Amino acid sequence: MQDRKKTGFILSLSEPNLSTYSVTELQNELVELRRHLHQYPELSWGEYETSRLIISKLEALGLNVVKGLAQTGFYVDFDSAEPGPGIAWRADMDALPIQDEKNVPYASKVDGISHMCGHDVHTSIAYGVAKLLATREINFKGKIRIFWQPAEEQQPSGSPDMIRDGVLDGIDAVYGMHCDPHVKSGKISLRPGPETAAFDAFQFEINSGSTQHSARPHKGPDAMWVGHQMVQNIYQFAGRMVNALEPTVVSVCQFNAGTALNIIPKQVYIGGTIRTVSDSRRADMKDYLTRLAISLEKLHNVTIKTDFGLGAPAVVNHPVLYRYVRDEVRSCFGDKAFEGREQSMGAEDFSFYTSEKPGLFIRVGTGSGPETNHPLHSCMFDIDETILSPTASFIAHILTGHSKKNLQLS
Repeated sequence: MQDRKKTGFILSLSEPNLSTYSVTELQNELVELRRHLHQYPELSWGEYETSRLIISKLEALGLNVVKGLAQTGFYVDFDSAEPGPGIAWRADMDALPIQDEKNVPYASKVDGISHMCGHDVHTSIAYGVAKLLATREINFKGKIRIFWQPAEEQQPSGSPDMIRDGVLDGIDAVYGMHCDPHVKSGKISLRPGPETAAFDAFQFEINSGSTQHSARPHKGPDAMWVGHQMVQNIYQFAGRMVNALEPTVVSVCQFNAGTALNIIPKQVYIGGTIRTVSDSRRADMKDYLTRLAISLEKLHNVTIKTDFGLGAPAVVNHPVLYRYVRDEVRSCFGDKAFEGREQSMGAEDFSFYTSEKPGLFIRVGTGSGPETNHPLHSCMFDIDETILSPTASFIAHILTGHSKKNLQLS
């Protein structure tokens, strides 16, 4: 086992649980920052004040901030005179359109908007990593880039624009994290291979050309009836024509139509999501839904407009990066701090980065009791804040450690 005191980052490694470490100056700063962001959340593509605040704090450290990526995105680079790999760490900044219903002094002050997915946590921890790299004398090779992106929660999301604007230029590997209330505070969870599912949204607009009287449905096409057939066929396809060994989840989440109890509407709107684990299955599902719409159009003499959102591929963790971080978790905190995990059928736009570069997505446990075990996107979501500084410290450790290892990622 390595001499832990030489890392220069991990605080008081005598205990295997991150949440047991003493509060430091950095910890106090990160708690204050996280609570401020929690009180003043901003929705996707509108993270202007969040961006300004973090940029001002980075510039106060004497760092040169590269701004203007994807509107509100930005990054800082740490360059070594010694050649080495380019390594990046990503944080997301946007909040959700959810009312914060927690009874805490740092609850959201913005009506109907809150950080119920923990992006305030990710933003704060990434700042902590940057501060550690800026204020500690450390040895590393190559380049370490810390970057903040907008709009993880919305389609189209922010990572494609960040990539377009050059955030991965000169980068060989990219890391990211998500806080996880279902993992015990102090544990770090990760898996090799697929981490999340691929995601696609679908929308159908069925138009019969005219409303009909509910007493005489035979007088013209019935958009409502066609809509019900479409939903039934969607669910039957997922259950009967997809290999049960290939995780596939199709959910119809919107069915909007009608203005009165005795009028058959002429328009029906249907929307939902497809979640799969492979690009080939994504293509199959889109193809089936397109063909279904065409066949129902012809059969029932209606028009059906079909639309698919941009979607996102699956996050795929690189096996070498997985083994590296797994071993570092065990080395730094003990075997009990590491927790394997099943693949999630949720989606995450970090996947656009792992589609371009070798990457690893880490889950950091933040659940320590009833107040912090509420699921992501719950109106009661909160975290165990004791993980903030130790997590930032560990991330700085793995980034600098990676820079000095000859990891073969090709």
